[in-house]
Amino acid sequence: MLIEAMKKKCPVCGVPWLASFILRWRDNGTITMFLREDFRAVVLRLEPIEALVQRIEEKLGVSIEHLVFEAQRNASKATFDNTYDGIPGLRLLTKSNRLKRRMVEYLNLIGTTCGECHSETVEYVPGKRAVSRMKNPYYMPLMTANVVGAFESMEGIPYSPKWEKTDHDTYTVTIEATSKNSEVSERMQAGVVDPLPGNNKHEKCPGCRAPRALSYLSWDLQESIISDTRTGARVVILDGYGLVSVFRELVAELGEEVQQLIVDVQRDWTVENVAQLNVGPSDSALSSKELEKAYRDYLSTLPLDGMGNPVSFEMTNGKIEVTVENAYSVYILAGTLQGLFEALEKTASKVEWTEPEPGAAHFIVGPA
Repeated sequence: MLIEAMKKKCPVCGVPWLASFILRWRDNGTITMFLREDFRAVVLRLEPIEALVQRIEEKLGVSIEHLVFEAQRNASKATFDNTYDGIPGLRLLTKSNRLKRRMVEYLNLIGTTCGECHSETVEYVPGKRAVSRMKNPYYMPLMTANVVGAFESMEGIPYSPKWEKTDHDTYTVTIEATSKNSEVSERMQAGVVDPLPGNNKHEKCPGCRAPRALSYLSWDLQESIISDTRTGARVVILDGYGLVSVFRELVAELGEEVQQLIVDVQRDWTVENVAQLNVGPSDSALSSKELEKAYRDYLSTLPLDGMGNPVSFEMTNGKIEVTVENAYSVYILAGTLQGLFEALEKTASKVEWTEPEPGAAHFIVGPA
């Protein structure tokens, strides 16, 4: 009964009931799980993720798919561990195979609600094997990793996956119990930190309490796709740790070269996104007042995506300075601010940043 009810959308704003139940848009620029204010989620677009992986692989000459998979597997497991550990008695209840099967239904529903994929369970032998059919997957390494992490949390044992394409945008994913996690998996652990407080109030929907400003998102629960109606971009809601773990590992091993790639990809995407959103007139020069408004309007969207809380903004001497608390990723935000600057100022730029205190990042963007 509860699962069936969660398949519906709020009649006032169109956000699925499950999304408004399991997620909280906080006043500090973060989106978190309802059970813990420090366990983050983010709203991501498909295009920059695919472009980033492609650019890194082209630069390195090797696939990083295994890193993406292992980081997301650990992040998914941590997410579901948080759910189990936050609800007293839930782990004990799900020792029953019957209730495990109900949990699998719930996992499929989360995938649909978060725009990850439409998943149907074909076969499930608790503790041994599971087979699912995925339609419209967001990005297969991430989606398969989510499945593996969820089952590892529920079963308490590691799984190994494989997948094959069976039809247009449809895949069969098989996971089987294995003996141990890989060495890479041990390195790619999610890092959860305590967030800084904030006072960034969201106007809430009276029906489900999700932010009213999310009205630009459209949920197609039949196809399991979330779309940004302003640009047509496909959107997914994920934990805030998988991709950050990949960035951390790559930068630690390869240094500033990869760091710059991440910033560059996000910059290029942001330039296009600003144009699609018509943030500021495209041809005529903006007055100082109009320019500041355009900057502030775009920065105000960061908390809706869970990217952080812009607590200060200044325009001085042809540069902008922005402080963001609870930054999702300094590299993603550096690229975002650089792209925003180039889109509005119509000039090449450079970006620098410092982290003056844990959880806060200060960015300076100016002409190159």
